[in-house]
Amino acid sequence: MIDSANLLHSAEGQAELLQTLLSAERAGAKVAGESLRQASDPAQRALLQQVLKGEGDSCLLLLACLKHLGLEPNRETGAFYAKAMAIESLEERLLFVDRGQQWVIRKLRDFLPGCDDPLIRSELEQMLRIHEENSAAAQG
Repeated sequence: MIDSANLLHSAEGQAELLQTLLSAERAGAKVAGESLRQASDPAQRALLQQVLKGEGDSCLLLLACLKHLGLEPNRETGAFYAKAMAIESLEERLLFVDRGQQWVIRKLRDFLPGCDDPLIRSELEQMLRIHEENSAAAQG
């Protein structure tokens, strides 16, 4: 039987997670940026600006992790982008964006307990805080 925790924390599992998160954060940043251009409501604009900054900051944190591991970052934008932008209602799209924030939170909470690398742990803990704050703002 394969131990999923060991697989997640193997070099290959860690690299796959970081690359997947990077693609997802790129998608989130793109969705937030395009949605911001569509938003006129001040509360929606403030939330989207916060999410846009958080997604950009998260990309930088992930790039630092990949560089630390000597890995070349992918150039992909996650499928989340197309799914989110297909939602015409900005209000509904913001709910979907929050579900994306929750997905990242779950991924990070699953990974962090077994992460032994101090730099990666620090960067991903910061990324987790960003997503928790953004999700709380979306729900508040």
